[in-house]
Amino acid sequence: MFKNVKRIVSIVSVLSLVGCASMFGDNTRKITVKSNPAGAGVYVDGVRHGTTPTTVTLNNYVYGGKVISIRKDGYLDEAATINTKFQPVGLFNLFFWPGFLVDAATGNVVKVDPETSNVEVSLQRSK
Repeated sequence: MFKNVKRIVSIVSVLSLVGCASMFGDNTRKITVKSNPAGAGVYVDGVRHGTTPTTVTLNNYVYGGKVISIRKDGYLDEAATINTKFQPVGLFNLFFWPGFLVDAATGNVVKVDPETSNVEVSLQRSK
């Protein structure tokens, strides 16, 4: 009987150290960026992340959204906001409450909003 109790306690202990959103959530941080005309620089927090068309992978700590800037010589700069959403699967942490701390520490409490994960802009010529 004590073996079973120890086994159950061990399983519950391990599960309490795991965040549901970290394990089962949508943790993709990839953003597709396209521009017309192509060949514009893509910047996140002032750091260049390639040239359009490209895919940018955001870091895990994106709370409240990020602004992506698209710049090309001879054209006006454009910006797009990438929003985040709470991951409902994280509610399962109610059963293993330390999981909320794990998800918060890893940045997986939120996910990139799928509606803002594809950025496509038409650049306007500067005067």
